[in-house]
Amino acid sequence: MPVSIYPKGTTIYNPESCYNGYTVVLLPGQDGPDVGLIDMNGTPVRRWTMDGGREKGSVQRARLLPDGRMLVLRTAGNLRDGCVEEYDWEGRLVWEYAPPGDLWPHHDVEKTATGNALIICRESVPDAIRRQAKEPERREALYSDVIQEISPEGKVVWEWHQYEHLDINRRVAISAAVDWRGGPQNNTLCDWTHTNTIQALPENRWHDAGDARFNPGNLLMSLRALDVVLLVDRDTQKIVWEYTGDYHGGMSGQHDSHMIEKGLPGEGNVLIFDNGASPTRDLAHCACSYVIEVNPVTNRVVWVYDREELFHSNFTSSCQRLPNGNTLILEARHGRLFEVAVEGEIVWEHVFGPPPRAQRAYRYGYDYGPQMQSLGNPQERSVMGDS
Repeated sequence: MPVSIYPKGTTIYNPESCYNGYTVVLLPGQDGPDVGLIDMNGTPVRRWTMDGGREKGSVQRARLLPDGRMLVLRTAGNLRDGCVEEYDWEGRLVWEYAPPGDLWPHHDVEKTATGNALIICRESVPDAIRRQAKEPERREALYSDVIQEISPEGKVVWEWHQYEHLDINRRVAISAAVDWRGGPQNNTLCDWTHTNTIQALPENRWHDAGDARFNPGNLLMSLRALDVVLLVDRDTQKIVWEYTGDYHGGMSGQHDSHMIEKGLPGEGNVLIFDNGASPTRDLAHCACSYVIEVNPVTNRVVWVYDREELFHSNFTSSCQRLPNGNTLILEARHGRLFEVAVEGEIVWEHVFGPPPRAQRAYRYGYDYGPQMQSLGNPQERSVMGDS
């Protein structure tokens, strides 16, 4: 657990070893969290106040787009309401989409190369499929996710219902109790797939070499409750690749799986934050999180950040490969965001104070789009770890 007394703010900063830029995080607002950019010394330089405040829902994901717009996923705690929003650089709400009916958007949103939005929505599994479950509890209530692609006009142009493609009796060996703190509808018995990340594959070297599984636009998704990352062919809707891992028993409640884009070190590999939420195959994984980089053709781990029990976030969190080869890691449950070099040295660290705390955080270079460039390069003040 985190200590009660701990330095807050930017606690380590070696400017010469970092990929310097601005980082998207959550900032305290007057009515719920704002989305903001902080510089390398932790100073806020830009802020977006969320429309409707906390009543409209918390922020689960915020992505800065190249044109200066901020793409935001808002989610209410009632497992019913939520929306996707876009704010312009000046903070005006310019686009909004809320799924109809009983669909509940959660965890992730991404813009595709065509300008559409990919979202994850929780939905009830149809009765005919639910009744095939072995456990009586799952026959009573069962939820999975549908992946939807939404046009700028708010039309669903593609969707993938997980219950149509997965064995209803495929589930983790250990389930959470119905009275656990996540709530009865967030239990691994009935919250069957709990997808937390979606990505349309970017251009990549595997497809360039002729491997059709990695066709750009195919959908990579992390199903936390099944400890698996899946790749779905957009055209055939078939699962063409899956990864459960073998590092210390394999993945356990993973987040933020994504293929590293061309031009970045490790391009084409898949980066994953493996939380270690509830290991079932190797006790070495208990209370340990890992960030792993996987070659998806060989399924071999080619890089890992592993500090045993000193690094752990049982839920949420994120990871990002930076252009200089470093990796930005959010240890969300303990409010710690840090940048590590390839050898594992921490070259930047920021510790959050009281909530709000981001579930995901991402770094953008000073030259990321004209709006970012208008901010200029701030003063970069070195911070020693023992200061």
